[in-house]
Amino acid sequence: REDKKVEAHRGAVICLKWSYDATAIATAGEDGSVKVYSKSGNLRSTLTQMPQAIYSVAWSPGCEHLLYTCGPKMHLKSIQAGQKQIEWKAHDGIVNQVDWSFVNNTILSGGEDCKYKIWDSYGRLLFSSAPLDHVVTSLAWSPTGKHFAVGAFNVVKLCDRAGWSYCRQTQDLGSVFSISWCSDGTQFACGCGNGTVAFVSLIDRMFSWQNQDVMLDENNTITVHDIATESQEELDFRDRVTDMSLAYGALVVTTNNQCHIYQQSNWNTPHVEDLKEPPTLIVQCAYHFALVDANGIQIIGYEGRILSTIKYAGLRAEFLNQATLSICRDAVCLVDPSNPKQVRVFDCYTGRAVGNPILHKLDIVKISLNQQGSGADRTIAILDKNKDLYLTRAMKADRCEKLGAMVDSFAWNDSTDMLIALADEKLQVYIYPSVCFVDKDLLPKTLQSKTCTDAGKYANIISFYGSHCVIRKADGSDLASVIMPYPQLLYKHFEQAQWEQAVRLCRYVKSPELWASLAAMAIHNRALDTVEIALAAIEEVDKVQFIGHIKKLPDEVVRSAELALFCKRPEEAMNTLLQNKRLYRAIKLNIRLHRWTDALELALKHQTHVDTVLAYRQRHLQQMKHVETNDSFKSWAEQVQVDWTIVKQKIAMEKDSELQNARSGAS
Repeated sequence: REDKKVEAHRGAVICLKWSYDATAIATAGEDGSVKVYSKSGNLRSTLTQMPQAIYSVAWSPGCEHLLYTCGPKMHLKSIQAGQKQIEWKAHDGIVNQVDWSFVNNTILSGGEDCKYKIWDSYGRLLFSSAPLDHVVTSLAWSPTGKHFAVGAFNVVKLCDRAGWSYCRQTQDLGSVFSISWCSDGTQFACGCGNGTVAFVSLIDRMFSWQNQDVMLDENNTITVHDIATESQEELDFRDRVTDMSLAYGALVVTTNNQCHIYQQSNWNTPHVEDLKEPPTLIVQCAYHFALVDANGIQIIGYEGRILSTIKYAGLRAEFLNQATLSICRDAVCLVDPSNPKQVRVFDCYTGRAVGNPILHKLDIVKISLNQQGSGADRTIAILDKNKDLYLTRAMKADRCEKLGAMVDSFAWNDSTDMLIALADEKLQVYIYPSVCFVDKDLLPKTLQSKTCTDAGKYANIISFYGSHCVIRKADGSDLASVIMPYPQLLYKHFEQAQWEQAVRLCRYVKSPELWASLAAMAIHNRALDTVEIALAAIEEVDKVQFIGHIKKLPDEVVRSAELALFCKRPEEAMNTLLQNKRLYRAIKLNIRLHRWTDALELALKHQTHVDTVLAYRQRHLQQMKHVETNDSFKSWAEQVQVDWTIVKQKIAMEKDSELQNARSGAS
């Protein structure tokens, strides 16, 4: 039945689109206006009035913006009044079609210049196709965000989300005017100019991991081919396979109702789990995997046991993709779909949130958890919309350090904490990225860089295992690259605390990057002898002297504080000293940092070493040839007599006390 009829436009209504939350509908027509209606048919607003017809509109994933086309330009406008509008020239001819993927937040456009293009949500070009033979008349993203389809006269193309083409089908269809995908992303239908509807299925889907390939054929059979052993297995499925993932020696296959989990050690007897909802995403790590559906995120072990289910108020799981969800042994992190500047971290085994959400300055494009270590060593690599790469701790996000700029793609190593990034046509290997939390001055010295012009623009790192890296180029071909194997050996010695063998390795290789990485690893594990050797090898004289000073300190508490100071964490050093009642050292630390007011307040609070603070303050002013201007220091200088002999005696007594504490602790 007809509920309501609305006079929406003068002339034809060319396009209309429901918002993703189904609360509003956008219309556009020949009169050049874009209007937003409520689902009951009431006009909410007229967003714009253009001089030409508008052929296509698309909602943003958050339903806060509308994208529409007019002539060769695309316009992005907020549905809220008073917001700035963005527009850019997209094609050389009229833009016929646009679509905006709510999963990967990228825009697809096709025009009369016979090209289709991919844009990010800020209007930056990510991919431009070669001209087709005819005008692009239709296009649509898959609901999974992994593929999209493009239609033209007698042609249908299936493309990867990066833009390169999987296949091109030529049929006597006329112009393809509309494309619509089914909800699981395995089929789509085309409305054609000759009056026919063409149904298209995705076949021969292929995945690779190290020496294994899997391929799904049109008969719903998966063929597993192991190149190393030259063996082949065939896996048959009764229901249609909607998705699959291969990594870490495990194959996860999903249908609408079931999840099949295979191990490479036994392809014949999978673990089969029944599903309540059709899954939309699979993300694997070495120990378990995440299965995303409408109910939330399920963490499932490879033996088929559900470990936990992650949910929170406002989670829209269908918006998650491989770039915005990451999993490791003990943690899951995701970019909040409702706030792309926010990262949430959860415990794998309980499903509970860990700490407060991590807030970044800009919208986040990709996140990834490191796969090695646990607890305090867990880190998250963050790539934002400015293509800046950052590193932050997952469990205690007190610092977020910048690793690099102009980064197109990055990936963690599968067996170590190495991070590889593709930036400005260079392949950059961060041997020990956590150096930025230890001593950021060493970060550039731990970086290996090699020219990678063969990758070209829009390349993406697919995998990084061992010393091998696979890069997928813009045309869909894979480029293999190899880094030197010595960092792998260094990590083995580091994990087993074999510092002598690590030093021998660095002496043999004579690589400054390895020496700098070893220094950072040794600082992290407080192996000061190794730190001294490694820093001397890269000629960090001032740091060697400071490490020598730390080694001479008899008190373990003071050594810990000085090491925190070396790592540029003065607040941590101060807390360590105060918690262990090393009041003189805490006061002296404030003096060394020229925090004079803090030093005086601390001395007055504990009624000790007030004359020490005043003595050092007077000496400092004499050296700088300054006059005292602080009223508090003036007042106390009149009340307290400063005698350097007494001050030195008190300091000597404190140091003797530290020495005695160290001896009694050792005994």
